[in-house]
Amino acid sequence: MTNLTLTADLKRYEAPSISQSDTTRIQRSGLVARDCFDMPITGADDIVIDAYNDYVFQFLGYGSNLRALFPVTDQYPDCALINAHAAVLHMAFEGLEGWQAAKPYLDAMRLARKGGVTEREGLFCDAVEAWYVRDFYSSLDFLNLLTVRWPADLCAIKWGQYHAFNLGDQEALLRFGQRAILAHKGTPYAHGLVAFGLEQNHRLDEAEEEGKYAVEVALDDAWAHHAVAHVLETKGRISEGIRWMKHCSHTWDQKGVFIRDHNWWHTALFYLGADEHEKVIEIYDERLWGAWPEFPQEQIGAVSLLWRLEMFGAKVGERWNPVVDQVRARAEEHILPFHDLHYVYALARAGNHQEADQFLDDLGEFAEKQTDRSAPTWQNVCVPLAHGVAAFARNQPEKTVNYIQPILGDIQYIGGSHAQRQVFIDTYEAARSSL
Repeated sequence: MTNLTLTADLKRYEAPSISQSDTTRIQRSGLVARDCFDMPITGADDIVIDAYNDYVFQFLGYGSNLRALFPVTDQYPDCALINAHAAVLHMAFEGLEGWQAAKPYLDAMRLARKGGVTEREGLFCDAVEAWYVRDFYSSLDFLNLLTVRWPADLCAIKWGQYHAFNLGDQEALLRFGQRAILAHKGTPYAHGLVAFGLEQNHRLDEAEEEGKYAVEVALDDAWAHHAVAHVLETKGRISEGIRWMKHCSHTWDQKGVFIRDHNWWHTALFYLGADEHEKVIEIYDERLWGAWPEFPQEQIGAVSLLWRLEMFGAKVGERWNPVVDQVRARAEEHILPFHDLHYVYALARAGNHQEADQFLDDLGEFAEKQTDRSAPTWQNVCVPLAHGVAAFARNQPEKTVNYIQPILGDIQYIGGSHAQRQVFIDTYEAARSSL
């Protein structure tokens, strides 16, 4: 169990208070300050501990003030762990500018590490180093080792789930969630982690039970809201899904852009399943596009929903234009296969064949250069799938089927959830039915 306690309204984390005299005593005695999970942070004082603990609550609860970590970190270049977390927050933006913003924190982390860190902190730093060079598999390995030995580190568990999700490793996703329960049973946000892992491993009844329990523990657990939404959609409980999201949505306005957008995206899928296209478009206009158009997750959410709307026969007007304008800036990044597949569809859908063809050529060249464990996914799954979705956008159903059919069993490796990847299956089925 941890000392993670929440106020009655579940909105403010109560960090352990450490007085200035306590800090002086800690520094003089050589003891290491500890966070809200009773885990040591080398080079920390009371200011760092308070900032880190607030970050923990913001991160696990998808709060809107994660950036508060940065100004504190800027004042503590000698604390390796807090600089490591600042770096990963930037890289989790999932665009090139995130890597650029992460570099100063990575440099500070490296220098601070030379002064000595705990073994747990060293493993997290190793994960960050691997992440920075886009070796996501190795980053996952380091986080796996760390959390096997220190399951109390709930932040490392969540970052582990993040990589497992992006790599299509559903088994690892669940293992990380199960570790969270080892040390944090009954505490806020831990049960939401295991709920999503269970759902992605088709253990739907258990996932629903864990997700609803999580919401009993923490009313604002947006990730648990999300896990239950997955269960209800998978089971085809559309009306119940709409009611569930209505019940939860009043908490999302206080959340960060990602989960706010993403949960409204899931809400839109329920209305799409109910053939309420006008409601879907209303959600798109009011909730899904425009909060942070430069954010890759907002871009792929918009692409995905417009794509589905058109497959369902809806008219989306000029809504593609601002999305495509943003996607063009991502054309040469090739950070995550799942993202690239949405980018290329948007470009092909825009009707500029030269632009989409250039993307496909660049993607192919990038894939061929990969030599780490990601190479098979880029080369054997992402590239043919990219050609398939581009063909679909160009109304070439035979090409779509020929590209996608051989890789249907491997699509999970591009990352994303079952619900997110369903658009590729629906695209294949729509193309096949039109032949």
